[in-house]
This record gives sequence, structure tokens and C-alpha cells, in this order.
Amino acid sequence: MKKQETSGLIVAALVGAAAGALAGILLAPESGKKSRKKLEKKAKKLKKEMASSIEEVTSKGLESATELKETAKKILNNKT
Repeated sequence: MKKQETSGLIVAALVGAAAGALAGILLAPESGKKSRKKLEKKAKKLKKEMASSIEEVTSKGLESATELKETAKKILNNKT
């Protein structure tokens, strides 16, 4: 699996998890106060997970850019 596909899969999984958690909380038969507390906790957890995933995707993107740059240099050096 390519790095780009992996990054997209991570983002899609997080968005799906967030949507599922939100739907579950909003449709649960609890008081509004309890639901808001649950929603707040889940939002904080999701924020941490997304920050971690964004960091991972950014790191992989930089790594790919560096590899591409090195490959381009090698190609250009071989043509001169």
C-alpha cells in the first residue's frame, strides 16, 4: 500500500469514528447534560488522535518529498 493511500485511510477511519461516536451520543437515551459531557470527552480524545494522525501524515509527506527530491537529483546528475 502506498504512503498516500495509508494517509487517506487513516483520515477516513478517524472521520468515520468521529461520526459514529457523535451519532451514538446524540441518539442515546440520556439527559442533555450527560450527553454533552460524553460528547466533550469524546471530542477531546478525537482531537488528540487527529493531532497524532496529522503529525504522522505530515512526517510521511515530508519523507516522501525528500525521497522525490533525491530521486530527481540522481536523474538530473545522470543526464549531465
